[in-house]
Amino acid sequence: MSRKRENVRQCKAIRQLIDDNKYTKALELIDAIPLEEVGSLDDLYRYAELYEKAERMDKKKEIFYHIYHRTHSRYMLNRLLRLTIRMGDMEEARELYFAYEVAGPITLDTFELRYLLAKAEGEPPERLIQILEELKKEEYTEEWGFRLACLYEKTGQIDKCIQECKDLKLWFGEGKIVDRAMQLLEHCENPAVAEPEELEETIEKEMPERREEYESSETEEIEEEPQENEDVDEASESYGEIVREPETESEEEEEVLDPDAPLIESVGEVKVVAKRKKEKPLQKPENVEELLEEKEEDISDHGILYRTLKSAMNHVRYGDKMPHFVFAGGEERIVLAVAKRVAKELNKVGYVSVRSIVKITAEKLNQIDLSEQAGKIAGGCMLVTDAAELTKESVEKLKSVMEQEDEKVVVMLAGPFDEMDCFLDIYPDLAEKLVYKVRM
Repeated sequence: MSRKRENVRQCKAIRQLIDDNKYTKALELIDAIPLEEVGSLDDLYRYAELYEKAERMDKKKEIFYHIYHRTHSRYMLNRLLRLTIRMGDMEEARELYFAYEVAGPITLDTFELRYLLAKAEGEPPERLIQILEELKKEEYTEEWGFRLACLYEKTGQIDKCIQECKDLKLWFGEGKIVDRAMQLLEHCENPAVAEPEELEETIEKEMPERREEYESSETEEIEEEPQENEDVDEASESYGEIVREPETESEEEEEVLDPDAPLIESVGEVKVVAKRKKEKPLQKPENVEELLEEKEEDISDHGILYRTLKSAMNHVRYGDKMPHFVFAGGEERIVLAVAKRVAKELNKVGYVSVRSIVKITAEKLNQIDLSEQAGKIAGGCMLVTDAAELTKESVEKLKSVMEQEDEKVVVMLAGPFDEMDCFLDIYPDLAEKLVYKVRM
């Protein structure tokens, strides 16, 4: 039997032992097989999980380094950094964080990792608040919004804490984290009320590691021959080499396929655009061709005219109307990625003053008075998911916001194609204002 076949047989035996919960025997076999001869990344991930159960974190980290050197995946670098922080190796963690920053664009994960590293190194609360305030400019999430509220409370900034808790209730409606925010709000307004116990620790446990979507491409079988000149133990210690290794995926590919990678790139301070510069041509969104059909226009059964994304972006620079969008069909992760890219491009030509997006579900939008919140999203973009569920009242308020001249907001509605097509047919006045309807 060839060595390659023997390795395949061994990996299959290990998988069966893990499935049968025979972890001790499985670990004996894993210890004996060279990592570079394991063809499946899925197997390597399972081995790493098993080492964690056995509290052999050094071996888990060794596998993570091996996977990174094989794939050059920024996702793997993310997981490796989180593991290193957990293990308390701060010097190594700083090197890995630097590698993560230079390996690609600033993303939500970048701020998360920056926060986790700063907290592990004992940075003062003021520094942690600064990081989370920067994160909030890029993408508002309930987990990190709540953590920011907790820090405000701990540093005595009660007014900011109260406002942050109210924002969480406004934008996210309900849920375990929102409930805790309401408990914190009650405590701030009435110190006699007991502060919720283990507030931040609980949220830490509820926050799983984020997995980038392109990870699925890593879990396929790899048929490459074993690299005889690669020493895994040495690689696990030479973390400095990561800084010099290029990402194999182009930035354009990552921006479309990676939902965590903001196609919104970091803009730091809010960039105010005095007026639209029509003479500046709009750059075509990178790597969206995979999402486009050959036909640039299509008319649905309800008589709604849809464009491809490419066609819509080509028309934006020539149009005089505010470029509101519909994204009909497509997976939510792709829609979000495209929406962020569009926001970035609209910022370039002066339609909006910031590149970030406020994302909200139709259900939650139905529960708030949008007119009262328009000032908070002025100059930016608002993406409404499951938009076909908007009520008639919400549609009217949405139209009012779209008609405002002093506080312009780009509205983007998204949902399944058939539902959005019927929705636009029911509300023709709104459909007319949504100039660019994109069939994903």
